[in-house]
Amino acid sequence: MFLHPRTKLRCAIICSLALLSAGKGAAYSVLSHEAIVDALWDVQIKPLLLARYPSTTPEELKKAHGFAYGGAIIQDLGYYPHGSEQFSDLTHYVRTGDFILALLKESQDVNELAFALGALSHYVSDLDGHRFATNVGEPLLYPKLQRKFGNVITYEDNPAGHLKTEFGFDVLEVAKGNFAPQAYHDFIGFYVAKDVLARGFCDTYGLELKDLFKDFDRAIESYRRAVSKTIPMATRVAWAERQKDIQQSIPGMTRQRFVYIMRRSSYEREWGKQYDRPTGRERFLAFIVKLLPPMGPLKALRFKMPTPPVEKLFMESFDRAAKQYGGTLDNTSSKSLALENRNYDVGVTTPAGVYRLDDAAHAFWLDMLAKKDFSTVSPAIAAELLSYYSDLNAPIETKKHPEQWKRLRAELEALKAKQTAEIAAAGQQ
Repeated sequence: MFLHPRTKLRCAIICSLALLSAGKGAAYSVLSHEAIVDALWDVQIKPLLLARYPSTTPEELKKAHGFAYGGAIIQDLGYYPHGSEQFSDLTHYVRTGDFILALLKESQDVNELAFALGALSHYVSDLDGHRFATNVGEPLLYPKLQRKFGNVITYEDNPAGHLKTEFGFDVLEVAKGNFAPQAYHDFIGFYVAKDVLARGFCDTYGLELKDLFKDFDRAIESYRRAVSKTIPMATRVAWAERQKDIQQSIPGMTRQRFVYIMRRSSYEREWGKQYDRPTGRERFLAFIVKLLPPMGPLKALRFKMPTPPVEKLFMESFDRAAKQYGGTLDNTSSKSLALENRNYDVGVTTPAGVYRLDDAAHAFWLDMLAKKDFSTVSPAIAAELLSYYSDLNAPIETKKHPEQWKRLRAELEALKAKQTAEIAAAGQQ
């Protein structure tokens, strides 16, 4: 069975922790995404929710905060156990801005709106963070990779280095007390607005969640456990293992701005500066990790702590993302929001033949719609597919697989024929 690179690496982390404890699962960048929500919660997100739903109670707002957390990392859901890689590939590469707009349009209550606004934060932070922090920070941390790929390394160039770079930043910032502690996240909760997700996904891609997930509810519960328990634990285990490296780290020039942003958030005022320090059990696990040889899944925990220049890249990206997110929230309030369909991994729009994972996602999408005889294809969906494949002379990744390419060409012709027939029928009415 083929496993997506992101899934393989996350499974490696999960296997590593399973060897060391009774818990399951781990991944990274979750804390960074939740921090963006925390930074803007009091000053913009909560007022926006109250403007739309003024009768919302404080307790309901707390739960809405948990839905915003869920939305902030929903695009990564498919890369975890029991998930669907194709779900996350679509939301990372195909109609990415349209997906967020669909969630906002389909929101029908305060929790669904909070969830959609959380997903918007993921869109904003990934576009900036990957392009200007992870992709340029990774070669600075890993010289061998720099010699191989150059000064910019994308996710598809080296998945392991990409994810370890982001995880290292999370570990460092948790150790410095710059992110909300786990106790606060537990207090807020983590929720997924399944109904609005299903409606928004269908509007955007013409597919139902059940088309991609064998058991969507199980995927959500698995994700919830990873986000709320094992990921924070893995972060603290890694902190304990790299304590000397962290102590030697010098804050970047933008740290003051970063801390200022976070101190405006609700958790800072309500909970104070509560550090998520490793427990005795987690320090023991870190000790065991050091004793075991870096073989198999344990290699996934062998990351480098961000150097001051790399930390500075992430701090500056967080600052920009917070400002950009604030701007998009303002536009959401004024109903003038427009979002480009950019590739999350590189931060720009990628035409066919430029990014392999984008090619694969479009080919999968077209094939799924063809199996439905294109019955769920809206004009916007058809326009996206026909535009993406407008130049079949491009070096599209699918061409490397002759049977897949032959099928794709036939499906494109079928889509065009259906569009022509519908236009003709409309003209006769």
